[in-house]
Amino acid sequence: MTGTDEDSGFDLKRDLVHRDISQLLFQVSEIVDDRTYLQHGVEVGPDDVVVDVGANVGVAAAFFAGICEVGEVHSFEPIPQNYELLLQNVSKLPAVRTYPFGLSDRARTETFTYYEGAAAMSSAYADPERDRDLVGTVLADLGLSQEEIAARLDESFEPVSVECELRPLSAVIDERGIAAIDLLKIDVERAELDVLAGIEERHWPLVRQVVAEVHDEGGGLQRARTELASRGFSVVVDQDERMRRTGVFVVYARR
Repeated sequence: MTGTDEDSGFDLKRDLVHRDISQLLFQVSEIVDDRTYLQHGVEVGPDDVVVDVGANVGVAAAFFAGICEVGEVHSFEPIPQNYELLLQNVSKLPAVRTYPFGLSDRARTETFTYYEGAAAMSSAYADPERDRDLVGTVLADLGLSQEEIAARLDESFEPVSVECELRPLSAVIDERGIAAIDLLKIDVERAELDVLAGIEERHWPLVRQVVAEVHDEGGGLQRARTELASRGFSVVVDQDERMRRTGVFVVYARR
């Protein structure tokens, strides 16, 4: 898969917008070409409902709606700069419902750090020095010199503080009458456990599959595995080869 659905003519590289084309191309490569969210038996199809937590500019939403042709995608993005692009990118995809807030363990307003040069790493838990070092490690493992890395990252992690709204997923399920979640996709830069904590006991049976990027800090990976296993999921943990010297993993959970 190369970012294009030949039947529909939907081309993510052509039809999506981003303030930085290199960030867009990386996300398309990861989400569409590598099928990051559809591995280890995880699958979606027509009539399925996807909850897209950490929608960023909408690459995953466009993939699920435009290429996988699922029935509904509920996309949550709290950062205004990203949400503006999300709206543009899914405007021709009627299956996508967008929400200008994020998901967490409880309703509140939180200060997020936004990076224009690394928009996908913006979060409530951002740390410019740590985040820059993480990306630098990945680039070094790809063979870039320190000079090349510095040139790429010098202005990528300039922090901008923004106030963002957060709500628990269970509140949204009740408000929107969501009857099933065939895939819960979570990519929220260290807030993944907060998202899981926002699902009440009565709503867990609605969730069929979970794919979550998990940062293994403070035992976070084991906590995520334990939480999902306790809910009746079969859990697989994987790590992209490019992330082998980081604590970033992807957890795949299926009933």
